[in-house]
Parts: sequence; structure tokens; C-alpha cells
Amino acid sequence: MSYIIAVDLDGTLLSSENKITKYTQKIIQLLIKKNFYFIFASGRHYIDVMEIRDSLKIKIFMITSNGAKIYNLDDELIFSDNLEANIASTLCRMEYLDTEIITQVYQNNKWYINNNKIDNKFCSALSSLKYQYFHPDDLDFNNISKIFFTSRNFQKLYILKRKITDCYGCKVHINFSVPGCLEIVSGTTSKGHGLKLISNLLGIPLNNCIAFGDGMNDQDMLDIAGKAYIMQNADSRLKDILPHIEIIGSNNNDGVARCLNKIFIENNKNIL
Repeated sequence: MSYIIAVDLDGTLLSSENKITKYTQKIIQLLIKKNFYFIFASGRHYIDVMEIRDSLKIKIFMITSNGAKIYNLDDELIFSDNLEANIASTLCRMEYLDTEIITQVYQNNKWYINNNKIDNKFCSALSSLKYQYFHPDDLDFNNISKIFFTSRNFQKLYILKRKITDCYGCKVHINFSVPGCLEIVSGTTSKGHGLKLISNLLGIPLNNCIAFGDGMNDQDMLDIAGKAYIMQNADSRLKDILPHIEIIGSNNNDGVARCLNKIFIENNKNIL
């Protein structure tokens, strides 16, 4: 029987030190050798996801930028869906002058931030990409896969989420990856949509998909998978919305790998 294992990265597969442990690497490599299919499903830029994948020396599917870009086992782009240019333009201008919120943009292989928020120091230190400054009067708003707002003022982000939802409704897919990061992609894009696409491509039913996550942007992926798990360290809102989903160990305790070991190795010696 074939299985798809879809796993978020930050807060799920990666430790808080941005690492995949040797134990986790061993379990993933073992299951791939036994013809399991892995998906790394992340809000990260595809370049960052590829680097993590390459560090493990494995072939996997990649759902990146919360589903805006999806790649197959051979690094071929099999799905791409960008924000409408007029929506991207409005979003980039919406909080540009707020000194407590950083506006961040993924466009092709570029990462942009607005240049008057650098003192906020909320830009990710985990990416190998180097950000560039943008001004909305000078930016081309085509081919933008994701816009995200980061801030330590969570209340402002909650208000902003309601504002964007009221403006665009189902034209955008908007979620918090962590409480301080509000992410917006096209309304026809999500991790769950990506999982469905790959499931159909491989001819493996969603009932044979296992998903792991910790953030609100994992919700629809967890909801449609045949079996899903939420990390102990997950956003409390995710646990409240999906109370039926089992909670496993934290990302700092190899929660995903230990769960997979228990399901497929300890309980099924024939897999070894």
C-alpha cells in the first residue's frame, strides 16, 4: 500500500534551531526507500524548501509559499498561482507606513520588504534569501506568489486580517503561520489544495495521506488528510478548531519522526 506523508517544516519537522535531527533524517530516508512519498508543505520560499530537501539527499514533492508553487520529485513546477496584480498592489500599500508592521513580498526568486521597518527586526533569520527594499510606486505587482505581514503587535495583525477578508473574501487565502506572521496567497491556493493535487497525480487516495502541522496555515491540509497529527507546540487556535486530531510530541522532541516510527516501523516489522 502506498502512502503520502505531508509535513509542515517550521514548528513541525524542523526544531526551534531550524534543524532536522539525524534521527528524523533516518526515519524519512527509511520510509522513502520503502516507496513512501513525502511532501514538504511550507509557507517558505521554494528556494529555502529546496535547500532543506537537498540537505537530506532525498526526492520529495514540495508545496511552497503555502501552495502557490508546487514541485514534483524532479523539481518541475507542476502548479503556480499568483495573487492578482491589483490585489497585490493594494496589499503592498495597505500598511506600508505603519512602523510596527513589516510588509514582505515573494516575487519569483526575490524577497522584498518595505524599507522603513528594519528596526522592527522581525525579518526571518532562517532564510538563505537576501531581502531587498521596495517602494510600492516602483514595484511590478505581477508574479507575486505571497505577501505576508509580520509584527510583534498581534492585535494589529488580527485587525488587518479582518480588513483584508472584508475587502477580498474568497479571492485570497489568508492565515497565520505563527501568531506574528499573517500570510496571504491566491484564493485558489493552499496547502490542502496542494495535497489534493499531488494525491490525484499519484493516484493515491486522501485516505492514505498522513499530515503533520502546527500552524493555522496547515488547517485545511490536516482536515482533508486520512490521518493527521498536530504538534504539541502548535498554535492553540489550531488545536481548538481541530479538537478531533491527535496531538503528538513537539518539534524539539522529534515528534513527527517518532510518530512515523510508531505507526510504520515498530508496529510493522515487515517494513524494515
